[in-house]
Amino acid sequence: MAKVAAVGLGLAAWLSACGGTPPSVEAWDATTGESAPPRYRYLHLAAAEPDAERQEASLLERRLAAFAQEVERRKRKGRVPPPLYLDQSKLEAELEKIIVEIEEDADVAVHVRDLIGGHVVYDHWGDAMLNPASNHKIVTSAAAIDLLGPDYTFETWFAVREGTLYVRGEGDPTLDEEALGVAIRRVRSETEEAAIERIVIDDTAFSPERLAPGFDAGGEGASYQAPSGALSLNFNTVEVLAYAVKGARRPGVVASPSSTHLEIDNQARVGSKTRLTIRTSLDGEGDEARTRVEVRGTMATGGRAVVERRRIGDPGLYTGGALAALLAAETGGAPPSVSRGRFPSELEPDLVWTSVPLQEVADRVLAFSNNFIAEQLLRTMGWRLSGEPGDWANGRAALEGYWTAIGNDPASLVFENGSGLSRGGRISPSSLVDLIALAQRRHRDAGLVAALPVAGQEGTLQARLRGSGKRVRAKTGTMDGVSGLSGVILGEDGSAQIAFSILVNAHRDANIPAAKRRRVEDAIVMTLLQHLDDWELRWAIEVLDGTTVTPSSETP
Repeated sequence: MAKVAAVGLGLAAWLSACGGTPPSVEAWDATTGESAPPRYRYLHLAAAEPDAERQEASLLERRLAAFAQEVERRKRKGRVPPPLYLDQSKLEAELEKIIVEIEEDADVAVHVRDLIGGHVVYDHWGDAMLNPASNHKIVTSAAAIDLLGPDYTFETWFAVREGTLYVRGEGDPTLDEEALGVAIRRVRSETEEAAIERIVIDDTAFSPERLAPGFDAGGEGASYQAPSGALSLNFNTVEVLAYAVKGARRPGVVASPSSTHLEIDNQARVGSKTRLTIRTSLDGEGDEARTRVEVRGTMATGGRAVVERRRIGDPGLYTGGALAALLAAETGGAPPSVSRGRFPSELEPDLVWTSVPLQEVADRVLAFSNNFIAEQLLRTMGWRLSGEPGDWANGRAALEGYWTAIGNDPASLVFENGSGLSRGGRISPSSLVDLIALAQRRHRDAGLVAALPVAGQEGTLQARLRGSGKRVRAKTGTMDGVSGLSGVILGEDGSAQIAFSILVNAHRDANIPAAKRRRVEDAIVMTLLQHLDDWELRWAIEVLDGTTVTPSSETP
């Protein structure tokens, strides 16, 4: 397969600027489990001889220029509809009463906008730059959808030649043990290789760096600070189960999924109480590196099992080691060796495993606030739009370029990584609402708006805003002393009517429990929803009466 620089299908302006012939490789669709016809996801840039000016511009610059033109065109398109006729003075009084509950101990910034006419409904320090926590994932997800395309899929290549299994990863954040098993069984069934003696993993689509800036390299190996890699498995985490064994001096320990990259160091003992510490760390260098799983402390005889999820140290070797363990389990033989290398350029893959479309990946990163997926998206943008291995430098360049292309001041976005797990991140609620409003104009109720979690449904909003009747879609964000909630409120017809962003940063010495911050955020949203319902009711009555819709008090 020829190596080409490619990006996902995107804007019409971009499609008209370049052309090319898509690849014709058999695709294995992870959604249906069936062989799928080639999906023309990529746009090749070498189809026609570019002019001198185009040659000088980088891929990222060209993509962003086309995107900026599209954004400007949509801003100019059509007339501005009238504002929502809300009871403005009553709304402001109610919202101020809610905010004052915590304002003495925290910086609170709120911005609310009517998505129909683009008018500001309410603003309370909406331009203040505060830490957004995981609300930053809205920026990362929106950029990925717009720059890569909602139909973009991640690929993992497999090929077997002369007893060697070659595997190339391209940043798929959704690959799990089940998918890996299906892929390897399919490859073995369609090749004539009698045995696989070694596995060569190619994870060069990303740079060798693994931990995102702002992540802690120490500690017990928190799963929410998992490393990133072009070839990754199970969110680059391992589930460790410790359980009591009758008559034994030590508890049993099992790590799942099984991988030759994992090394269990169990020094725990049976005691009167269960007080276990489970820690992971990376030991060794090169292909001999291992993720050490340390189990220390005591487990009560007959006590309940303890399950902890921890991050692994080397994503590529972990995935290759899982393949080796799967092959050993199926054949009954010794696991193949695992080493890093290149997927031979002259070698056609026997199987290309494709992920679900990026739109669905965005659903997952926002619903479950998955830091690992957010970092994979950032690095994938860096790789696809620079032609260099994806890292946090070219990922940052892509995200900053996107931010500028949609008309924002570069200084209005401060970030360390793609997930928002950072003490240094800063953004304003008005900027987040700008982004949501743009996404709604471009994609209507698809794209970013469709990816936002629904209140009361699976994800971080499952236990919140249940009285909203599933008419709120929003992203949460929580760290010590920091919280946020940004999203949209839907009308009775299911269309997005109001965009909002609420950021709360507690003062240094203040103690505001996360539950209290969330109650304030939820109260603001439910108040907005009630006022929207009042307006829709008045509108419906006046339309039925054949009169003109008028404000009940003041208009914005």
